[in-house]
Amino acid sequence: MKMFLARAEKKVTGFMVDEIKLREAIKKNDGWWASIFSAPLANYLLRFIADFSWITPNHVTVFSLIIGIVASICFLIASPFSMIIGAILVQLSFIVDCMDGQLARYRQQFSVLGAWLDRVSDRVKDFFYFFTLALGFFLHNPSKINYSIGYEFCIESWLVWPVAMLAMFSVFLIDYYVNQDMKLLPENFVSENPPQGNSSVSSARVSNNLLLDLLSFGKMVYQKIPILRFNIGEQALLITLFAVFNASFFLLLFFATLGTLYVFYWPVAKLKGFTVKKS
Repeated sequence: MKMFLARAEKKVTGFMVDEIKLREAIKKNDGWWASIFSAPLANYLLRFIADFSWITPNHVTVFSLIIGIVASICFLIASPFSMIIGAILVQLSFIVDCMDGQLARYRQQFSVLGAWLDRVSDRVKDFFYFFTLALGFFLHNPSKINYSIGYEFCIESWLVWPVAMLAMFSVFLIDYYVNQDMKLLPENFVSENPPQGNSSVSSARVSNNLLLDLLSFGKMVYQKIPILRFNIGEQALLITLFAVFNASFFLLLFFATLGTLYVFYWPVAKLKGFTVKKS
């Protein structure tokens, strides 16, 4: 059976890829969504371009960026159908984004330019996604929009702009946290100058225990609800899910709220030794 599939693959692609190298090209310890969906699919698609030497990892990165820009145009149109197409294209862009690193590892073809281009293109896509989601929402709802979820309420359309800015700010800052690794080491819990007096000591202990409980809860949520981990793959998945239902404002509000929580949680958790590796 394997020989039959290999021959069929050779007829389709015109060449034979190194299956072991191909599997090893998948990034280890990647994000949840990348690990279970995007990276395996990217790895399967990679076999069709892996041995075309004229296709470089940088070409794949640029192609991912182009797909992301097309998705953003769909978000700008903001019709129910275009939002669904945009949602699908966000996933396709991320799958192709996984392919560039896999292609580089498959060929051992790394460069400073490639690493820079990969990082920058991701942030450019983030900007285009959030900006066009906000602009598309605003252009199609110039004054206010009414919602009904058991009770009726309305949202002033201009509110989408500060919400979108907060969402972008938190996403960009979290990316900086992760890629700079914060350079923070867990602190020593024994204070060099402990507070004087029983009441002060008691208050400090209560505050510290409360903080540790909150951090423990945050770590449990991170581990139990992987879609909330806010890696780039999970962000793409959230954009897709909200966009399919044409819920641009609530998408941006969700990112702004969760992102703001992470902006404060991440450095404190890092100092207290509560961060966990991506899985």
